[in-house]
Amino acid sequence: MDDDDRTRSVPDDGGDPACWMCRVCPACGGLADEDPPTGCPRCGEQLPAG
Repeated sequence: MDDDDRTRSVPDDGGDPACWMCRVCPACGGLADEDPPTGCPRCGEQLPAG
């Protein structure tokens, strides 16, 4: 391993959250665009907080 390999930084790419179950609509199975409380973009069902 040369000096360049040891000093190169690894980018923090982030990624998807581990679990989006709180965003899954119980009525139609659609995925909300934001964490509850919110409405399902597919059917309009309200997704409760918590």
